[in-house]
Amino acid sequence: MNAHDSTLPADDHDATAAVIFSRGRRAEAEGDLEGAHALYREALGRQTDHPDWYYRAGCVCLKTSRFDEAREWFQAGLQLRPGDAKTLTNLGAALDRLGRREEAMAVYQRAAFLEDAPAAAFHNLGALYAEAGRTEEAARAFGEAVRKTPDADGYCSLGMVLLSTGDLVRALENFEQAVASDHGFTRGHYYAAVCLLKRGRYAEALARFDLALGQEPALIRAHYHRGVCLHKLERFKAALAALTQAEAAFPEDGRIHFQLALTCDALGLAAEARRHYHLARLLREDRREARPDGDRAP
Repeated sequence: MNAHDSTLPADDHDATAAVIFSRGRRAEAEGDLEGAHALYREALGRQTDHPDWYYRAGCVCLKTSRFDEAREWFQAGLQLRPGDAKTLTNLGAALDRLGRREEAMAVYQRAAFLEDAPAAAFHNLGALYAEAGRTEEAARAFGEAVRKTPDADGYCSLGMVLLSTGDLVRALENFEQAVASDHGFTRGHYYAAVCLLKRGRYAEALARFDLALGQEPALIRAHYHRGVCLHKLERFKAALAALTQAEAAFPEDGRIHFQLALTCDALGLAAEARRHYHLARLLREDRREARPDGDRAP
């Protein structure tokens, strides 16, 4: 019998619920999530008055994509310990993964009112607010998340919300905080570069896009932004090379063709400029026709 086997002899006097649960904890710690799942279920089948056991069973179910079962375990644990912030937060995660967004939001809000609410409760709540377009509430939630646990993900999420509102100064501050927390956090460098580009700081933006691409070469969209920066800096040949890379990856992006047209014009490549202007116009018209309100699109 291996150490994680939940089948125990009837005369094994050590086969108590607590022993089975402890074997489940060991299995989970060693990465045997299926073994842990079976052991937790057996332990809870024998004894039902331990909220921590329900919590661990729910966590294993989250890790193994058993989201509805996770919901059941977390709800059972909350019957025994109603104000447990960690359990509420994970219940919210299970509901979110089940597509029950409004219920998840309500549960995260309950968790957020508790003094010991984890940063994850605010971060997840912020993500749902942002998804719903409630940007002010999203910014407050992400702000509370980084106050509790200052980390790159939290700062980047707050920066993204601020960027979506056009608050470039505060967005940039948060992206810089993200990379200060973790210099290898590529998204932080990328979006800091986007802010710098939007603020007209082209040389700084270019350096940050280069840094992001050095960390993650698959970040192909950065080539378009590099091309814009290089064009603004009047480095037209380098801009053309960058934009050509972007075009190869996104041939139906009208913005890329428009920027290529501008750059070809600057280089005196009249025929190529006309071709890209034509493609940019066609793609823009196709996009408008694809919209239900295409005739009213700006």
